Amino acid sequence: MIKYLFILLSLLSFLHAKKSIVVTYPVHKEFIEKIAKDDFFIKVIEDGYQSFDKRGNLFKNEIYFSDVYLTLGLEEEKKYIELLKKKNRYMKIIDVSKGIEKDIVNGKVNHYIWTDPLLVRKLVKNLYKTLSSLKSYKKEFYETNHNIFLKELDDFFLFLKKKFDKNEFYNIYVYDTYWHYIAKRYRINLYYKENRFTTLEEVPALIEHARRHNIEKVLIKEGTSYEQAQSLASHINADIVEHDITKYNWKVNLEALARKIARYKKIYN
Repeated sequence: MIKYLFILLSLLSFLHAKKSIVVTYPVHKEFIEKIAKDDFFIKVIEDGYQSFDKRGNLFKNEIYFSDVYLTLGLEEEKKYIELLKKKNRYMKIIDVSKGIEKDIVNGKVNHYIWTDPLLVRKLVKNLYKTLSSLKSYKKEFYETNHNIFLKELDDFFLFLKKKFDKNEFYNIYVYDTYWHYIAKRYRINLYYKENRFTTLEEVPALIEHARRHNIEKVLIKEGTSYEQAQSLASHINADIVEHDITKYNWKVNLEALARKIARYKKIYN
């Protein structure tokens, strides 16, 4: 009898053991926690502080021997998928962005869908289904949290809309495609520039283009390209806005972006 009880307890312990999930960025961890709370150990590959290559062996082993890698089809995730397959052939690799229509931007599929609250709704539904498949006995709990989060997303979409509706200009220079979906959703025009220094020969046409389209912002990824952006911004009297779409505290982060670019027009002489 004791033997069977021990086996039963061991089985229950196995079924209820925390699985380890790997994600690429902190913001992806936040979305999972909104649904599953602390039901999973969640490991973040790129935390914004140190590159994966420079991390210690203990951290790398925690990544290598996790149960699942939830991806969004990002180009930068391909190298991690290849590495993880070599280290742990039993790891499940699941693209939780499947079924979400993505745009082609500058000749490439844009996977940075989480800057648009309405696309995040679709992503959250996929996450709910995936997490429920990993722990089916918690499905009702996940469904409740999922529905609460969907309502939160609807409210946040309207909140951001009011923020962007106060803008008196909708044209911004960028080097990267990270902000494509939020710009598309809230009707902001992104003018893509090559990520290099502006030459003197380009300055007259650049100034004329900025004046014609009322461009007074240069939006760059936080911590990168500042010198090139300064080269561009100094010629057109523009402000440089730094932003990182991968951070935790997703709502606060997007609200901060809206606040930084929601300013009045400059008047040119």
